[in-house]
Amino acid sequence: MSATSELGAVRPAHLSDAGLRGFLARARQLGHDTGRLLAGEPVSSRVRLPGIDDIRRLCLVGPAERRARQAGFFHPAMAARSRLGQGVHDRCEAYAFADGHVDDADRARLAIHLPFPARFVSILSRRVAAGEVWDLTVAPAELGVDERDDVLNVVNLGELLIEPGGRVIVQGNLLIFGCQHLRHQAPAGDAGYQLGVLPTPYPVDRRSGPRNGRAGPPGAAGAPGRPGVQPRGVPTMIGFALSEPPGDGMNGTDGAAGAPGSAGGRGRTGGATKTAEITIGRLTGSLTILAAGGRGGDGGRGGDGGHGGDGGDSAAGFRTSGGTVPAGRAGQGGRGGDGGNGGHGGHGGISSNVFVTLPGPSRERLRIITLPAGGGPGGAGGQGGRGGTAASSAMPRADGAHAADGAAGKPGHEGLARPAPEVFVNGTSHRGNGTSP
Repeated sequence: MSATSELGAVRPAHLSDAGLRGFLARARQLGHDTGRLLAGEPVSSRVRLPGIDDIRRLCLVGPAERRARQAGFFHPAMAARSRLGQGVHDRCEAYAFADGHVDDADRARLAIHLPFPARFVSILSRRVAAGEVWDLTVAPAELGVDERDDVLNVVNLGELLIEPGGRVIVQGNLLIFGCQHLRHQAPAGDAGYQLGVLPTPYPVDRRSGPRNGRAGPPGAAGAPGRPGVQPRGVPTMIGFALSEPPGDGMNGTDGAAGAPGSAGGRGRTGGATKTAEITIGRLTGSLTILAAGGRGGDGGRGGDGGHGGDGGDSAAGFRTSGGTVPAGRAGQGGRGGDGGNGGHGGHGGISSNVFVTLPGPSRERLRIITLPAGGGPGGAGGQGGRGGTAASSAMPRADGAHAADGAAGKPGHEGLARPAPEVFVNGTSHRGNGTSP
């Protein structure tokens, strides 16, 4: 049965015979029921791929473009991490998406991730309405793996219409995206994007907790000083007759120092932007692709220092049968607690390569936006606590001075920025020519 007769009356108006045949051939490769697809039903499957060669067979380009990709695959930002654990993933992805070589040692290291989790989806025709965001992301939990593990997301589309203001995004999946005919007509002055290769929506590091560092708790306030107490006595016509001599008990005690604020938490490393392959058989209108790195989390604000306790009041002086007893000494205020230091910002996330393949004449209608993975800002230092005040005295004295305020905490450092994803168009590195949308 030919592709045209197989489709019959439900044929999408803008999909050519060649495009239809390509879509159906891809669907069969993915094990999808073409009858259901031609009836307008999306078909999705979850699979486990035995090895890296199975991923390589799913890529949509030929040997010439693989070689062109390989020539620039290990650019400086990629080469700099070759000795890290990520280097194993990079070399394996160079084999799967370009023309790299994987030795036995790297295959052995990759084995812990096998069989590799993947989601395949085929859709004959899809319209992304104005203002709609079609998120193709597959959460690792959907495939039964930890969020730090990679998942492969294979998308097979016949016809894709993106209306002005509509977007298609993927967040942090290894992506193989194939579309036979993509249509988008950008309105005049439109600076947005239609396809977004974005970082994981969660941090990727060995820590746990929220992306942004937690604020440091404030320090406890210092306890106030105890007031002075007059000694016991019996009143007489000429003053108190003391039953005990006056002593230090008439003095107010000093207020306690405020406790320092705690340091703010460090921001976590930004999300990771994974390798993506975008293949478009035919482009009508214009297309903007955004490839963005994951910004590091904010450092938490340092906690404020606790206020110092106020000094205790002195006991008032009084007359006794033996003479006048002066007022006690007023207590000094406690020093304010120092503010906690702000937490350091998280580093930007790592980014891998993005490969775009489309007909040569369409390149002038393709715009690329690349954004680096900025470091998160450091948290502000906490404010120093107020020093305790000197106590008042019935007979003012020079002692009982106001205590010093606590010092403000230091701000945290900004996290390190990492480069934007490198985008290759038809095998050639293509620097971003846009700005943040």
